[in-house]
Amino acid sequence: MTVCKSFIPMQQQSIQQINLSYDRQQDRLLLKTAVSPEQEIQLWITYRVAREIFKVFNREAHLPVAASVPESAQSLVDATRQFEQEAEAVQQLDHLDFETAYQQRPSMVSDQVLLVVEARFVSINDQLNNMQLVCANGVNVNMGLNRQLVLAISRMLMIASQDAGWTLPAQKEPEAVSSIVMQVSTEKQVLH
Repeated sequence: MTVCKSFIPMQQQSIQQINLSYDRQQDRLLLKTAVSPEQEIQLWITYRVAREIFKVFNREAHLPVAASVPESAQSLVDATRQFEQEAEAVQQLDHLDFETAYQQRPSMVSDQVLLVVEARFVSINDQLNNMQLVCANGVNVNMGLNRQLVLAISRMLMIASQDAGWTLPAQKEPEAVSSIVMQVSTEKQVLH
C-alpha cells in the first residue's frame, strides 16, 4: 500500500494489521489499516457504507447472519449449501489472528481520518478482487483483496456493528452497491 494525494492503493501483501472499532462519539466505525511498521491509514465508515461493504464481502465470506423471515421457503438444497458455506467460513476464521493487539502507527495522510462516502468493488471471474473506498476529500483508497482479508473484514464488521447497535443486511437483501464485474477469458487469445 502506498499513498498519493488522490489515490491510496493497498496491496494485500503490504497490509500488516487491520483494526475496526465503533466510535460512540462519532457514531461511525474507525478502520485502521497498518501498511508498514511506521504508517497506517485511518478511515471513518458510516452505517450506510458498512452495510454496502458487508453485503458484498459476506456474499464471498458466507458468515452466518441472522436473517429475517423469508417471504418464501428456501429449498432444502439451497439451505444445505448455505449451511456448508457458513460452516467452512467459521472454520477458516480459526486460522486468522484476532488476538494480537493492534499497534498504533502515525497516519499516512497528515494525521487525519478520511471519511468514506462510497465503496466500489471489482470482481474478476466471480472472485472479489478489489475494493475502492471513495473519501469525502477526493482521496481514494484502493485495497487488493484475497479470501482471508474479505473473511476478516466481514467478521470485524459483524462485531463492530453489534457494538454500534447496527443491523447488517441478511444475505438475500437487494443490492444497491456500485460494482464492476469482469470475466477474464481462459481461452488463448490469437490475433490474426
